[in-house]
Amino acid sequence: MSVRGTSMHKEKFVTRNRTNLAQGEMRKMAPQQRARHIGHEELNKEVMQSMLTSKNRLIKQDKLRQQQDIEQIKQAKVVGQLKAAEARNRIRVKRLRFQCMRAQEIKHLITYQPRAMAAVRLEVFLPPRQEIQFPRDPMGKLERARVEDILGDEGELTIKRTS
Repeated sequence: MSVRGTSMHKEKFVTRNRTNLAQGEMRKMAPQQRARHIGHEELNKEVMQSMLTSKNRLIKQDKLRQQQDIEQIKQAKVVGQLKAAEARNRIRVKRLRFQCMRAQEIKHLITYQPRAMAAVRLEVFLPPRQEIQFPRDPMGKLERARVEDILGDEGELTIKRTS
C-alpha cells in the first residue's frame, strides 16, 4: 500500500485481496469472478522468479541486439569506405588510360604529317602530354624572410629611417 503523508518515501501501490476464500468457495465461483479474485492475490515465489528471469533475458537480448546494430553500422561504414576507394582507383585508371591513348593518337598524327614544318606546328599546338604546372613562388627564401620580418614588426623599426 502507499504511504501517505511523506513526500520523500512513496511506494508503488499494490492491490491485495483482503478476503481469503477456501478452495471450495473458489470452485463455486463463476470463471470471470474467480479470475478477478485470483488476479489480486500475491504471486508465488516461483512465478516471481520466472518473471524476473524472463525480464532479465529480454534485457540481455536487447543489449545484444544493440551491440549487433552498432557492429553492423561500423561494418557498413568500412564497406562504404572500401567501395569509395575502389571507385577512386577505377577513375584514376580510366584517366591514365585516356591520357595514354590521347598521347598515342597525337604522336600518330604528328608522325604522319606530309611536311616537317606542319609536324612541328602541330606538335607545338597539340602537345602529346599536358604538363601540370604548379604555380611557383615568385619570391626566394631570403625575400620571403624579409617580407615576413616587415609584416611582423609592429613598432615599424625595420622600415623607419632616422637621419
